[in-house]
Amino acid sequence: MNTLKKQKAEKKEKLMWVDIQTGETFHAGVAFYIEEFGEHRLVLDAPRTVLYLRPNEIRNGQIFYSIFAIIESNGKFSHRVEVGNGYSSDETDNHIYMKLGRHSNQRLVLAEGE
Repeated sequence: MNTLKKQKAEKKEKLMWVDIQTGETFHAGVAFYIEEFGEHRLVLDAPRTVLYLRPNEIRNGQIFYSIFAIIESNGKFSHRVEVGNGYSSDETDNHIYMKLGRHSNQRLVLAEGE
């Protein structure tokens, strides 16, 4: 019960798909920042997918991220695998632009503060 209350209290951030050819945007899901682990939980729609976004390096004013998927074995956590990467900077208005392997023709964008 406390977990549900905590999730409702967490601030939702919008996720969008951006077509890199046309610039069109589409709703992708929502993200929640998990302060305890210093990462975002990304909940993608269609099909419902949960990923984790974690910063891993700061270089030349840019923050670089890794995106992980959870692997389960017999219904229990086994390990994480890297499925994409991302970056943000002042030039991106601190939005996080991500590239996922199977969606390489589109960018997933975490619109910070919107």
